[in-house]
Amino acid sequence: MLYSGEIAAICAAFVWAIATWIYSQFSHRFSAMQLNIVKGIVACAMMLVVMPFLPQEFPSEIEPLHLAVLAVSGVIGIAIGDSAYFAALKRIGANKTLLLESLAPPLSGVLALIFLGSELTLQSWLGVIVTTAAVTFVVFQPSSSGEATCWSGIGFGLLASVCQASGVVISHYALVAGDLPPLLGALIRLSIGVLAVALVIKFVEPEPFNGIKRHVSEMGEKALRWLLMAIFVGTFLALWLQQVALKYANPAIAQTLIATSPLFILVIYMLKGEKVGGKSIVGTLVALGGISLFFL
Repeated sequence: MLYSGEIAAICAAFVWAIATWIYSQFSHRFSAMQLNIVKGIVACAMMLVVMPFLPQEFPSEIEPLHLAVLAVSGVIGIAIGDSAYFAALKRIGANKTLLLESLAPPLSGVLALIFLGSELTLQSWLGVIVTTAAVTFVVFQPSSSGEATCWSGIGFGLLASVCQASGVVISHYALVAGDLPPLLGALIRLSIGVLAVALVIKFVEPEPFNGIKRHVSEMGEKALRWLLMAIFVGTFLALWLQQVALKYANPAIAQTLIATSPLFILVIYMLKGEKVGGKSIVGTLVALGGISLFFL
């Protein structure tokens, strides 16, 4: 299908915006690493349930090199990147966290040029610049509440962006060179990433697994349903769509489209009845114009 990778990237941005808003409601319950473990375990279970019903065939064996590359991508993008993402979400909220993730596209482009030898046309690079600038313009409006800048949150957001860009380029190589199904690649990355977090968290938090059990048991049925929904759309569905995008689209283009999540956050806020300024609307239209440069 023409532009299947780009379409998957836009869909991933949409569902990730929904999940980010939901995750922000749970950031006070779990630590960043605890939330990373919870969403990773549940999402892996979802993928294992779905895989037998897919029409495509899965390889009986994977080249050790490709498996190692996916494992490294999982540690960088899932273990470190997602933990930093949840830490930023807890400190600076959904808008600014997603904004900082918009720095991943130019990073992906540079990394792809250096390590993969990928080439982008001038028009595609213009799309990267316009889309990233518009996302920045939309989300980084001055705060009306006058809150002080949380530099630790910004630091975690930047770390998440760097890890995401690195993980994207690394996993793109494994998916294409190994001709691996996107869902299998997502499962390998996610399972290795969760395992890495589970091994490390014991050294940085006291009794983390007891804490996870306690927080889950204290959640009401409604809250648990919302968390499961966030995991389904934000980890299971979004990660699957991301892997499809990375397999069938240039990494920088895919990451640029995925980085439009802040624009969808604005739509969510509007549906919730929150005021959205004219500058945000103009920035959204400019970003959509930047996205269109990939298709013209």
